[in-house]
Amino acid sequence: MKARVGFTLLELAVALAVAGVTLTAGAAAFAALVDRRASLLSDANRDERALAARRLLSAWLSEARHGTAANDGLSAARGARRTPAGEIGDDTLEFVTTATGEQREVRVYVDRAGARAALVADLRASTGDVTRIVLGDDVAGFEARVRTSAFGRRAWLRGWTGGALRPEALELRFRAADGATLAPPLALPLTVVLGAGS
Repeated sequence: MKARVGFTLLELAVALAVAGVTLTAGAAAFAALVDRRASLLSDANRDERALAARRLLSAWLSEARHGTAANDGLSAARGARRTPAGEIGDDTLEFVTTATGEQREVRVYVDRAGARAALVADLRASTGDVTRIVLGDDVAGFEARVRTSAFGRRAWLRGWTGGALRPEALELRFRAADGATLAPPLALPLTVVLGAGS
């Protein structure tokens, strides 16, 4: 009998079927890796932007000036606004800084005008021009506390409206919007020692 050379049709069909199943599984695994990579890159970009926002706030606050003609210095007033769900906190932080190279008034607040709440800073130059910077997405609010030695003891106080006594430090704690999570740099409290710009 002659030695057989090659494959039978049945062997070839089985080999192609096994190769097809293997390639399909490999393609699905590769697609999952690509999707995971895109998700990780998105998270890393979000974290990088949040870290930059944290550094900006820290630099601006560390160079905050005490008092100008338009503003009596740092103002971290805790207010409230009415919504259909009831009254919720609506914080605003206002100060003057020289960290930008020139003296600017800075107003940090939560902008709820868009589809998603965002932490925003408005920088007003001496010319009156306003630069708007979005510092973080999905921020529903923040709590500002100041450390002071007023009345002979050191204490953290909620809110501050300027005046003769300058706070020693400021702590900001950000709150995530419903159903959202903050980027890790914004999830941690931001504490800044004040006084460099006074």
